[in-house]
Amino acid sequence: MTPAASVFQFGAFSLDAGERMLLRDGRLVPLPAKVLSTLIILVRNHGHVVEKEFLMKEVWPDEVVEEGNLAQHIFMLRKALGEGTEHNYIETVPRRGYRFFAELIEPEEKADEGIESVAVLPFANASPDPDMDYLSDGITESIMNSLSRLPQLKVIARNTVFSFKGLGIDAREVGRNLGVRVVVMGVVQRFGEQLVVSAELIDVEDGSRIWGERYERRVSAIFSLQDELAWEIATNLCLTLSGEHRRQLEKRFTENREAYELYLKGRYYWARRATEDLKKGVAYFRQAVAADPNYAMAHAGIADCLVLLGLFGAADPREIMPQAKASALRSIQLDETGEAHASLGQIELVYDWDWTAAGADFRRAIRLSPTYPTARQWYGEYLVSMGLSEQGLAELKRARDLDPLSLIINTNLGLNFYFARRYDLAIEQLNQALELEPGFFRAHLHLGMCYERKSMYSEAVVEFEKARSISENSWTLAGLGHCHASFGARAEAERILDQLSELSRRQFVSCATIAVVHAGFEDHVAQTLEWLEKAYQERSGLLIWLEVWPIFDHCRSDDRFVRLLRRIGFAAEDAKP
Repeated sequence: MTPAASVFQFGAFSLDAGERMLLRDGRLVPLPAKVLSTLIILVRNHGHVVEKEFLMKEVWPDEVVEEGNLAQHIFMLRKALGEGTEHNYIETVPRRGYRFFAELIEPEEKADEGIESVAVLPFANASPDPDMDYLSDGITESIMNSLSRLPQLKVIARNTVFSFKGLGIDAREVGRNLGVRVVVMGVVQRFGEQLVVSAELIDVEDGSRIWGERYERRVSAIFSLQDELAWEIATNLCLTLSGEHRRQLEKRFTENREAYELYLKGRYYWARRATEDLKKGVAYFRQAVAADPNYAMAHAGIADCLVLLGLFGAADPREIMPQAKASALRSIQLDETGEAHASLGQIELVYDWDWTAAGADFRRAIRLSPTYPTARQWYGEYLVSMGLSEQGLAELKRARDLDPLSLIINTNLGLNFYFARRYDLAIEQLNQALELEPGFFRAHLHLGMCYERKSMYSEAVVEFEKARSISENSWTLAGLGHCHASFGARAEAERILDQLSELSRRQFVSCATIAVVHAGFEDHVAQTLEWLEKAYQERSGLLIWLEVWPIFDHCRSDDRFVRLLRRIGFAAEDAKP
């Protein structure tokens, strides 16, 4: 072994001098920086006496230290190496220095031993308090996010793995269904300020336990515990980790425990997606920011919730989208993440109508977080809305591959098949989404839209009515109203318009939804354009689909429609991707 080698093995230890890392049986041995430097110098000079003066000069190049400092470092090093119990590695040469005399082993070449795919299943909450779900979910997500930063590892996305939460599951069966080699499972218990976490790695091929550990920590040590868990999992997956990989695994966005717990609660409600849950999410994220104003991910969480509230018509976009943008920009200013860039791109798309900026931020999000499925989903929808259906559908399929059981991604893939006018594929895809969740109103709504384009009136009405029975909102009413108008049921359609008018007195109703109903009447072109103009004034996010939405085809020859497209930005060909 040459002195220039960077990896040295002796006994149960492996020293990577280049990456400054000492492992014992594959587990990190934590050492102070100067103690590690001392070891590296001794090992590099294996078999030779290293003079004390030389060691002190190399370890403390810009400091004047006493010989006692070196002796203390050697003591700490011997303790870390377990000397005196199993093996001795360092010899003291009186009045001269020290010699590393252990036999060095040539490291074996390992080919393709690293595991390339993993699913981190939701850790079970075994605490006496069932409201501690946010904590077990948060630990799961923390491990998942840390592992996702490793480019050589495919980590199944949150939406898919959380569909197994609370189920009596067979790890091997789940792993095979998700197409991964290893499944991570765990249990979290909290007793006051005491935290007990058990975790294990299960080999999908034979069901064997690759690794398992139980940790007892104070809740105040949750950050270091999550770092340790991510590190243990990564090393037991036999991954080769560089210094940058280690930094990514250990990256923290806050050291404030109160802010972190508030953030976990925010993510817990954000993941549930319902309007009231999103509002709760915003409240928790804002409390997290109040506790730590420099918490980048909490600012990103505010943006994520507000973007969805604006998109789903729960609030006036003119009020909510500027707030979302400010939060996304603040998050990026503090620490660039793919999540924040994806949210910013979505705001630039559906509110600013700035195609160039939106495309750039979506691509930046994907570069920063290539396994973040929402970034690819939104980028795919952006491309489809620009008329680039082939590229857009390809991105949406990539998003689905990353998160195969995501209800919203599967549903929106079907919706974008609709915008690409591939109605049969859209129907097939939306039925697959309904297999995941038969009660998802958006899938029924979009399925009704597809049946309507195929002139299947009865089937369309059935789907629209199902959507309305699950959630009577402006979207489901608009879809049903347009369908009735398209097939000549004018009285039914007029009744829907009255309902939307009444609903608008109690809550925000996008003018675009009223335009959708008018678009179903052949003789309501003027009314359709009038309400589209109002939707433009309120900056409705629905207008990004205007160039590809089939229901507005009969308006395209009208100069007023052409001018509206131009004002939104669709006529600016140089701004498109």
